Amino acid sequence: MFGLNRRQLFFLLAFIALLYAATQYGPAYFAAFQFNDFIRQEVKFAASAQKTADAVRSDILAEAQELGIALDKRDVRMTKRGPSLTVEFEYRWPINLRVYKHDLVFHVSESGEVFDNAPN
Repeated sequence: MFGLNRRQLFFLLAFIALLYAATQYGPAYFAAFQFNDFIRQEVKFAASAQKTADAVRSDILAEAQELGIALDKRDVRMTKRGPSLTVEFEYRWPINLRVYKHDLVFHVSESGEVFDNAPN
């Protein structure tokens, strides 16, 4: 078939399957990397940008929507102890490989400080 022996055909099909899987998993991990980097910066520099906890939450939700991540306001847990703020949540990215479907689960946890007296 196409001048290929069985071994070459097997490796070609395995390579095509690997490329297809990479096209499904690659965007998920790339978006997760971008989103985690954004959250890390948003939480770490919230005090210097004079942001309240609600402003941080709304920025996180806006970025999630921009990246196509399904995230709701109720999903973002924020714990505030004095000036310290901890943001924790979990989100899922569906993967469909035609023969196998599952969700990648990403857990985010970042801590920083917020500005309590920021104007609304």
